[in-house]
Parts: sequence; C-alpha cells; structure tokens
Amino acid sequence: MRGNSYGNNLVLTSFGESHGVALGAVVDGVPAQIEISEDDFRHDLARRRPGQSGVTTSRNEADEPEILSGIFEGQTLGTPIAVLIRNKDHKSDEYDKEYKRPGHAETAWEHKYGIRDYRGGGRASGRETIARVIGGTIAKKILPKDLQIHGFTRKICGIEAENIPQELSTETIDANSVRCPDSAAAKKMEELILEAKESGDSLGGIAELRITGVPAGLGEPTFRKAKSELAAAMMSVGAVSTVSLGLREEEFELPGSVFHVPLKAGIAMRSHGIQGGITNGEPITLYVFIKPPSTTGSMATKGRHDPCILPRVIPVLEAMAAFTLADLFLSARMDRL
Repeated sequence: MRGNSYGNNLVLTSFGESHGVALGAVVDGVPAQIEISEDDFRHDLARRRPGQSGVTTSRNEADEPEILSGIFEGQTLGTPIAVLIRNKDHKSDEYDKEYKRPGHAETAWEHKYGIRDYRGGGRASGRETIARVIGGTIAKKILPKDLQIHGFTRKICGIEAENIPQELSTETIDANSVRCPDSAAAKKMEELILEAKESGDSLGGIAELRITGVPAGLGEPTFRKAKSELAAAMMSVGAVSTVSLGLREEEFELPGSVFHVPLKAGIAMRSHGIQGGITNGEPITLYVFIKPPSTTGSMATKGRHDPCILPRVIPVLEAMAAFTLADLFLSARMDRL
C-alpha cells in the first residue's frame, strides 16, 4: 500500500484530489448487519464541509454522499464500503502553476513524484479529510454506544477556553462557528480569525479531544500501543504538528511523586486512559496542536481558503480517533477465546 490506506483489521483507503472529479473512501473489514444510512454520512460531513461561516473558506460544496457498495437496505454487507463525494465548486484558475506556497506539502510531493497537482493542493489539500470523516461515520457504528468522542477548539493564538463544561455534547460544541464550548473565549476567537482573514494571514491553535466510555484492554503492549495508534492517526492529518496524551508542557517538569498521584488502585491520575499502551477504562484526553494554514498574503486574499482550520478539523480528529479505536476494538476480540 502506498500510504493511502490506514488500519489493520478495519482499513480505510482514501482517494481523490481537491479539484478532481470526486473524492471518497473505501472501508474494508466492516462486520455485516450494522445499520447505517446516507443520513449518517450527511450529518458528519456537514460538520466538516466548507462555507459554514465567515471564519471558514467560502468554497461552497454540498458534500452529498453517494454509497457505491457495501450497504444494502440500510445494512452493511460485510463487503468493502465505497462512498463518493463529487467536487462541484472548485476554481482552479485561482492557482498559479509556478507559485509554491511556503510550508505547503505540494513542494515535497513534487520532489517525491516529479509532478504535482497545483490546483488547490491536489491530494495534499484539507479536502482529502472527507475520506476520514466517512471512515469515522462507519467506525462509530462499530464502537460501543456509550463510547463518546468530543473534540473542541481549546486555544487559538493567545486566546484559550477556560470555562469548559464537564459534560460535553456536539450541540454545545457546535453552538458557535469556532467550535469552542466557552462562549466568551469563542467570541474573541471569532474576532481574531476574521481579522486574520481580512489581512490575508492565518492562525493555528490547539484542539482538545475527550474520549469517554472506552473499554479497558484496547491496544497492544509493544508496537500497536493505543497511544501510538491514536498519535499516528492525529499526525496523519495534514494540519497537525504535535500530539500530547493529556499532558501540557508544564506537567513534564513535575517530579514523579507528584506526576504519578493515584486516581484509584493501580491507575495514575495522569495516565489519561492509557497505561503500558493499553486502555485502562478511564477517559482519554488528547491535545492536538494545529499549525496555521500555509496560504497567506495575496494568495489568501484572492482565493478561497481557511484562515484557521481548527473549526473544520475538529470532526476530522474525532473521526480519526473513532476509526483507530474501532480498529483496536475489533483486534481485541482476538485477544481471548
């Protein structure tokens, strides 16, 4: 496989380019007789789609899913599931063939392949993440119903969410355009993004994922640790630069007697749901650091680009976490007879 497929028992293959005819995903290894419909895909894709608000790109794609295979009469068949999304609102003439955006993947891709699709970044575009959301929709149907994954914008530049409710829901997170459950911080974040958009600049920040209801025993003790699989999943998203398992920078300076304060018998408070590479049944927290988009200056002011990708990357990160945990969940079924 040439790096376009992810997973072991559950495998997601992503295909398509930003300005091509279509993008999509093929998911193999899905058990039969799982109920799923186009509406399930629509709901998740709508959270990722462009043109949602003033803080995102103005590209207006409906992202309507077309199920090509693997689902019949609302149930999975146990065969590969293929879902297609057609591109309908791309403007390739906005891109200069000779101009290479500093920090964008297109230069490295040209070094690797000797050719690049300069139209909107080609396959290196954030639009590729459609495939991940499709995979996440399917994965959530495999996972236990009480396992919940909630991602939100924790910080953009110097503005950080402080008043975060203990109980999170998609509705409270999606209540504003930046997907931040702290309404006061969200308003400041929105203003900051709009200022950056107006000046042709871009912003990065930190996303936080909280995963609850995780069964104990997922992950392997050596190479396929739950933490390494989740980190790899997050890092595979183009905008991500760093991932931390629940720890902020200052916590690494704590002495062991403080760091390993017990939460309950055999479980440390700062284990954040994973010990020895295996889930321990406690909630998992991930901090995912997102870099500013590479399109700035005149390219940003004349084209259609996200000044800050955080609001739209949240459902992508949730999807990758779901897919990874579903893959580990299926693997765990083989651990004992």
